[in-house]
Amino acid sequence: MPNSRARAFVHRLGVISLIAAVVLLSAACVTESTTTTTTAADGTSRSTSTGSVILTIAMYAVVIGGLFYFLLVRPQRTRQRRAQDLQSSLGVGDEVQTIGGIYGTIEYFDQETDTAVLQIEGGGKIRVARRALADKVKPKGR
Repeated sequence: MPNSRARAFVHRLGVISLIAAVVLLSAACVTESTTTTTTAADGTSRSTSTGSVILTIAMYAVVIGGLFYFLLVRPQRTRQRRAQDLQSSLGVGDEVQTIGGIYGTIEYFDQETDTAVLQIEGGGKIRVARRALADKVKPKGR
């Protein structure tokens, strides 16, 4: 439990720092832009803004990329790693739950079709995809 709290704290800290970076960039871009007025030979005056537009766009791209990474990519990698760890730790005789909510005990794995045969309550057997095994069921005492 403390590990998940630490992860949540680091995640929130990353998101907050990215939001702070956006605010600071916005404030910096507003103060850096200057306007110059030039008069052409025909007597008309032009107003041009010389701001760091390219730098602003690049910084926003970095910030949006960081948000994308912290909110989408990183959590998905964590879920994939947990699923892989679960798949590698499963063995015959383990009591598991499927993603559909069915509880059973693994009777054997079929390596050719990448499935598992589960013994369910009442003596029935079902074949499920190995990736459909959601979690190991922990005994009541633990």
